[in-house]
Amino acid sequence: MEWSIIGVLAVLILISIYRRSLGESRGLANLVVLILLDPKIHEAQTKGLADLVRGIDAKNAGELGGKVYLATCELAERLSGNSLGTAGLLWKLKTN
Repeated sequence: MEWSIIGVLAVLILISIYRRSLGESRGLANLVVLILLDPKIHEAQTKGLADLVRGIDAKNAGELGGKVYLATCELAERLSGNSLGTAGLLWKLKTN
């Protein structure tokens, strides 16, 4: 009985990790499309990245890369609800 409960909990944890991973992946994909297709967003994100990199106190390139990765994931998570805007930019690209 106890092992079945542990098994069910393990499966639920794996499913939640998988769903979170999918959400992060979609958010990052939306961010990339927005940066590639919208010149204003591209310019703002390039400036923001340069400011972020200059402002991070890192001892080496690996630490800097890790901190930039976390910041990028946080940004993508905030923008993940903007899939409609991303779809609009893709449609505009297709029809022009």
